[in-house]
Amino acid sequence: QTCALPICSIGRNKAFGVAVPDVDIVAHVSPAVLMRSHPRNSDARKLRKSAIRSCTERLVSSGGFKFRRSAFRGEEPKVTLLAPASFGLSEDAIPIDFSVNAAVPLYNAALLTECGQMDPRSRDLILMVKRWAKDRGVCHAAKGHLSPYTWSLLVIFFLQVGNGEEPLLPKLAEFKMASGLMDKSVGGGSAPGSWKPPANCDKSVGTLFKEFLNFYSSQFDWATEAISVRSACRQKPSAKLPLHVIVHDDGKTSEVAPSIEDPFDPTKNLGSCIHATSLARLREELARAADFGTRGASLVELLEPWAPPETPEQIFEIGRAHV
Repeated sequence: QTCALPICSIGRNKAFGVAVPDVDIVAHVSPAVLMRSHPRNSDARKLRKSAIRSCTERLVSSGGFKFRRSAFRGEEPKVTLLAPASFGLSEDAIPIDFSVNAAVPLYNAALLTECGQMDPRSRDLILMVKRWAKDRGVCHAAKGHLSPYTWSLLVIFFLQVGNGEEPLLPKLAEFKMASGLMDKSVGGGSAPGSWKPPANCDKSVGTLFKEFLNFYSSQFDWATEAISVRSACRQKPSAKLPLHVIVHDDGKTSEVAPSIEDPFDPTKNLGSCIHATSLARLREELARAADFGTRGASLVELLEPWAPPETPEQIFEIGRAHV
């Protein structure tokens, strides 16, 4: 059994679109079936990796897909494939992430859908922030950046606490669908569906986007506060959430990385993928975006795709090519 979970326009394939696909295809396979296929292996993660390899071979050999890369080191192994333009879905090949029994794509889709139902602007803001983060190169977990799922949580948390007025979204326990995916022992709050949105907030998505950037660039304290859509309030990290300490290249200085709680597993810190370089890039992009907002720059300018700085060797090769 499979399900496709698009989180953006599948026809959009620019900048980091292939590195961070907008479509997840998740195959749901009974654990009993996985065990029958590999009776001597009881490691659930290894069984999922074996199933992904088998499915990938079939999709590539007879399904018309093209293999792009594998990502088996993360907690949820996956492969990135390209659905060719010959399928008729788009003028370009469509990058997809394929996994077996993965939970994060389900969480991502559930949150995006329900946010849109409660306030359409929240869904649009999530998609806008993800596009900005991808185009600016700070949305690739394999490179130490925050994942698309984590960026969604940042947006939701901002809409819960960061606009200085009535919250545009409630705590997760009051989400009708997503609350059902939570561990009941860490729930709490009002009954799902009891929250009512504010009636007097008419801010546009563009305004909320600027406020989002300002909140995380100058108001939120990344070193001492935690992002938790479960608690929906500004506070220190929970005692259950492990801190991730980054040691810098000099080996003498260190700092605490962003603490971002996975609401479906409060003991998991989604900021643990960040290292010194990616944290510097995150700060750089937030500062750049906040400055653009202050200057009233256009969205086109703000979303200009980022490219890594050229190394001296690359500059030398380019110069030699023009001689």
